[in-house]
Amino acid sequence: MKIKKYLLSILLMLSLLIITYFVILKDCDFNLLISSLKNTNPWYLLLACFSIFMYITMGSLLIKCILKYFKHHINLYQAFGYHFTEVYFSSITPSYVGGQPVQMYEMKKDGIPYEESSLIILFTNMLNRLILIILASILFIIYFKEIFNIKPLYNILIGVGYISTLLIIFLFASLIYSKKIANLVLKIVCFFIDHFKFIKNKNLKKDKFKEMIKNYKACTKINKENPKLIIEAFFITLLQRIFLLLTSYLVYLAFGLSKYSLLLVITFQICVTLGSDLMPTPGGVMVNEGLLLGINRLLYGKKLALSGMIMQRSLNFYILIIISGIFYIIFHFRKKIKKIS
Repeated sequence: MKIKKYLLSILLMLSLLIITYFVILKDCDFNLLISSLKNTNPWYLLLACFSIFMYITMGSLLIKCILKYFKHHINLYQAFGYHFTEVYFSSITPSYVGGQPVQMYEMKKDGIPYEESSLIILFTNMLNRLILIILASILFIIYFKEIFNIKPLYNILIGVGYISTLLIIFLFASLIYSKKIANLVLKIVCFFIDHFKFIKNKNLKKDKFKEMIKNYKACTKINKENPKLIIEAFFITLLQRIFLLLTSYLVYLAFGLSKYSLLLVITFQICVTLGSDLMPTPGGVMVNEGLLLGINRLLYGKKLALSGMIMQRSLNFYILIIISGIFYIIFHFRKKIKKIS
């Protein structure tokens, strides 16, 4: 069933890609597109590739760092394996949620129990969202006029993404630090599970949700017992996010452009992330491309907007999916071969 689910996700993503690029490329000047892609500065593109590599490295170091707190000493290869697993499966499933179960499964095979792996994933996920919202809040104050002077639809998507992320963080913090809110949320969810007839295995669903609340509460233990870990994890995640955002500026420079500042280009990339992260399409496909193309018309100009979008998405999404997929296959089957031998 799980294999079918992931195959359907891949097919959905490919279908959306075909539709997206058919719509985008139908009136495209292909000679101009190919010429602009050929004329990019290879050194800046090489730096962009290095930036993507550092993004993956920071994510892997974060997993290694937190697992050390749980007395699991893994090597860098394993850390890369766990991170690439999450990147690959999150990219091919809607709203970036499919990577975590597979990541937990791979950790389980290495002796890391689900209780700990689920807590690690929850912690890193929320930390990532927190840093994104901090950066967005600071940069939105500085560039408010530039951001909300695009198109009404873009403004709505960015606004909804920002508010949704903020609410997720608030709910997460409330569930951790407030027993009353945690119990209230638990009662509400259990009430709906009991009263909706189409929900099967009601007791199992309620037990899973209770376990999730328990994991949320366990995050306070990390805060109290090891504040040094929190600080270390925060700065690793911050660097990870910066390296990913930096690729958009390096691609911008690769096209020989320099009109807009580093901070403004990064701000617009944050807008794209917020506007597409919670969309119910694999990897935010279609929404991400649409937002990026609209914003690139401002940054790159009409002639280079499409070329810039294709190059950005190729580096930080499509090529990353291929690399992470290949690494996952090696990582996964190498374990199986070792187990047999």
